[in-house]
Amino acid sequence: MGTDLLGGRAPDQSVRTGRRDAYVCSVLQVCSERFFGLVFARSFSCEHCGVEVSLDAPGTTHRNHCPSCLWSRHLDRNVPGDRKADCAGGMEPIAVTVRGEGRWVLIHRCTNCGRLRLNKTAGDDNVLLLMRLAALPLTMPFVPFAAEPALNGSNGNGSNGTKPRKPRARKKAATDASPA
Repeated sequence: MGTDLLGGRAPDQSVRTGRRDAYVCSVLQVCSERFFGLVFARSFSCEHCGVEVSLDAPGTTHRNHCPSCLWSRHLDRNVPGDRKADCAGGMEPIAVTVRGEGRWVLIHRCTNCGRLRLNKTAGDDNVLLLMRLAALPLTMPFVPFAAEPALNGSNGNGSNGTKPRKPRARKKAATDASPA
């Protein structure tokens, strides 16, 4: 039924388009870059936790992160929604920040190329994970000084890498011998 429109695929099968998976939502909605140059899928499957995620989310127009685990995918290059990134690696949520108008924004780091990207939070994002990310700086230092000897001035064996100083001899106070 309708498989001729989809190139011999059933409507529920995924279409592999380069580095991105586009999902065929119905027989009438062909999600293929070779016909339209765009992907018109209304949902995606999270590569980190496997949850099926709807693109219709409250509070955002270009959704590319999972509301369950907050992971994303490196799809955008310069502008949110441009979908021109060549990397397509997993984007780990590492922190949240708050913009001037009080809007929470996720900070993602690509596990493939290391690039940092900002994503607006959506109304259905996991609040517990958002709070955990917000409290993360309070639970551990950003730079673990005990593990980084070059930063705290030590060479890892308890000394600071310089020669120990000899203790200074105290100058004895000259006693005034008053002439008698």
